[in-house]
Amino acid sequence: MTKSISSRKPVRLGTPMSAPEARKCKWGYIFLVPWLLIFCIFYVYPLFYGIAISFTDFRLGDKNWIALGNYVKIFHDYAFWRSLLGTVCYSVIVIPIQVFVPLLVANVLRPHSNRVNSAVKMLVYLPGVICTVAQVIVWKFIFAPNTGIIAQALANVGVAGFSVFDKAIYSVPVMALLIAFTNMGSQLVIYCAAIGAIPETYYEAAELDGASRSEQFRKITMPMLHPTMVYVFVTSTISALQIFVVPQMLTSGGPNYTSSTLLLLIYNSAFNNHQFGYAAALGVILFAITAVVAFIQFRVTRREAIEY
Repeated sequence: MTKSISSRKPVRLGTPMSAPEARKCKWGYIFLVPWLLIFCIFYVYPLFYGIAISFTDFRLGDKNWIALGNYVKIFHDYAFWRSLLGTVCYSVIVIPIQVFVPLLVANVLRPHSNRVNSAVKMLVYLPGVICTVAQVIVWKFIFAPNTGIIAQALANVGVAGFSVFDKAIYSVPVMALLIAFTNMGSQLVIYCAAIGAIPETYYEAAELDGASRSEQFRKITMPMLHPTMVYVFVTSTISALQIFVVPQMLTSGGPNYTSSTLLLLIYNSAFNNHQFGYAAALGVILFAITAVVAFIQFRVTRREAIEY
């Protein structure tokens, strides 16, 4: 009689591999070499080089060692604190939308047919395929102060000369909403795939017990999707901390850095002001902020997973 799986001896770590297994591992490492080279050249080397030049006054044709001078300058720079506040404001709006709205849409789509699911996912994902620069050009026509659709609609009700991008209280929420709803398709696809992997018998048993749709969502869908939600939460946070194209093209960070972000400040410091050492120091700080936030998110969500 064949032995059951539970009666088999566990495989011990450190057990020597057979010759065929060793050859497979060797070829696996060989195929990884091109990717590792690309990763080291385009990611690891720029990272350490950027950290190195952040301690210098690096300009075109000139590089002087100034130790922590750039970092001291950053913490006394109004543009840095205003850009950091702008980054936080964008993140507070973008992250909840990109985490929870696709989750609710995916839950609504769960009982529908594959044709309906595919059509909705395609419509939501389509804006993310279109070039962001092309989208921003269209948005500039829509929000133009005098000739745009919004301006003309406001003029018809007696509000003339209003511009969305004159004040951060209007421009930051508008741009954050544009970013969030444009890039929501990938999260929806991830959630739909994760919900599709939940056994349908769980929901059938809950219906037999008299559970409503909202109770099924809270008691079945949410706990089962916890790892997926953690992934979407962390990746959405990282992308929100690196917002650049939309504010750069619509407002250039103005007026007076009120709609700027840290990545936009890095770009302006390096390519407009030619302060490459200062821009590298800003990049190191952005990297540190992103790493700390991701670490905290992993620890908090890991604790919540244990409670589940």
